[in-house]
Amino acid sequence: MIRRAKRSDSEAITALSAVLGYVISEADVIKNLTRLLPDRSHEFFVYEKENQVLGFIEAETYEAVYSPEVMLNVLGLVVSEAVQGQGIGGHLLQALEERARERNIQAIRLNSGVQRHAAHHFYEQHGYTSNHSQKRFIKML
Repeated sequence: MIRRAKRSDSEAITALSAVLGYVISEADVIKNLTRLLPDRSHEFFVYEKENQVLGFIEAETYEAVYSPEVMLNVLGLVVSEAVQGQGIGGHLLQALEERARERNIQAIRLNSGVQRHAAHHFYEQHGYTSNHSQKRFIKML
């Protein structure tokens, strides 16, 4: 079942974040969930089966002066390694797409690391096309 994320999902979200390559403490996840869950520009869904969270998708509203449309920007999509390949990621994408339509948002964008070939194939299978190539830069302050 797909549902909105809750603070009580923090342990599973912490573990799934590590699968994505983002090691974070559960305390920080709880702090972030507390801030983000009430934010109407933020979407966060989990896939739950038998009271266990097996995946999540997180997105934010993306608005830029250079873009003619408002989009949802996927920040993370992850499924537990033990259940990958069972359609869970596709269901999460579909739930986000349905939410975008409810909000009259016409596009969803996402970035995926150049080395993540299986993820690229997954997105292409779900109708996403690559239209941009970039490097990401960050400076910690």
